[in-house]
Amino acid sequence: MGKIAFILKGYPRLSETFISNEILLLEQQGFNIHIFALRNPGESKIHESVKKIRASVTYIPDNFWWAFFPIVLANIKQFFRRPRRYFPAFRYALWRSLKQGSSSTIKRFSQAAFLVENGLLRNPEIQYLHAHFSHGPTTVAYFASRLSGLKYSFSAHAKDIYLQEPEFFSRKIRGARFVVTCTEFNRQYMRSIAGETDKIFRVYHGVDVERFHPRHRLAVTHPIPRILSVGRFVPKKGFQNLIRALAKVKALGHAFRCDIIGGGPLEEVLQELVVSLGLQDNVTLHGKMSQEELFPYFQRADLFALACEIQDDGDRDGIPNVLVEAMAMGIPCVSTSISGIPELIDNGKNGLLVSQKDSDAFARALASLLESPADRIRLGQAAREKIETHFSAQNNVKKIGHLLRHALQGGDAFEGIDWTSGGKIEALSVADTT
Repeated sequence: MGKIAFILKGYPRLSETFISNEILLLEQQGFNIHIFALRNPGESKIHESVKKIRASVTYIPDNFWWAFFPIVLANIKQFFRRPRRYFPAFRYALWRSLKQGSSSTIKRFSQAAFLVENGLLRNPEIQYLHAHFSHGPTTVAYFASRLSGLKYSFSAHAKDIYLQEPEFFSRKIRGARFVVTCTEFNRQYMRSIAGETDKIFRVYHGVDVERFHPRHRLAVTHPIPRILSVGRFVPKKGFQNLIRALAKVKALGHAFRCDIIGGGPLEEVLQELVVSLGLQDNVTLHGKMSQEELFPYFQRADLFALACEIQDDGDRDGIPNVLVEAMAMGIPCVSTSISGIPELIDNGKNGLLVSQKDSDAFARALASLLESPADRIRLGQAAREKIETHFSAQNNVKKIGHLLRHALQGGDAFEGIDWTSGGKIEALSVADTT
């Protein structure tokens, strides 16, 4: 089986554990992967899963001016190697950039030529391309495919879907062998854009259901309940709304401690809000953590809260992985009914959902669980059952492995994948990707 080039936005990144976990599990299935990243985030912390990955990593220059001559030279070589491939693709990329008044598309085209000239041609064992995130990385994969003739597929996630211009996004979907996305909400949106019904698959991000397990929670009853929230300090995570809700919970007379973990551009704003609302003794903000550093907070949490919201430009979450991890641990969750979150949390059955940007409703939901340990236990047990059934990383990555293996073999259809077990090969109805 040939080697697969994985094209990523950045590697390794703390906020993208689902990608490193997926690569590790695919390697365990026997796939040979080479990672091509558009940038090195240079983060001081990395997850343990990254250390276990065997794939080589090559960085494609992301700053055009710092790597001007290597990029230009690669493009010249590609033009003379394959002028009939190069010129039409270059013309389309240039037209898109001029139309948008942005250099983004022509930059990604130039990176694709660099990838083909200095990556794919030097690694002839690479037979296939797969990109994570449907904007920049998939644009590189799209043009690299046109230049090299290799087939490609991609995984689409959250804002990369909703902040794109539909015409080019549709073209990338139609050109792919298959597309994977992490929510049914995303899948239906992408189908409405591209009109494709037989190549867009919903495969939920999963967790290691053995590591994230209720038995690993600390069997200690806290005199003051612990609330946990995790995510980058950016607007779509709704942390300002969460903090306002916590102030209302405190005004109702409930005692609690809340750890909000993630770090990011809104940290100073959030800290000022905590102080202005008199929550210094209740709420503690923490910077970014690796999964290993975060795990003890999951172990002692009584509740998990995430007040996700949709921004005016369309930016939003899909299904936040931290919600899946919390539910796998048997922690009752309160979140908002946007995007794919209702596919994870069945309101009142295995968690609570409220409308976005409604701090009053969020406060009432939190207060109801603080008042009722029995409800916390009931929802936590049902949450664990939901994760075992639909969000096991091992089972779900097997589905992606089936798709990649079939694509490498050059098949035109994806019959033969049992999407319920993730392993046994039986009949596949593409419309039913559970």
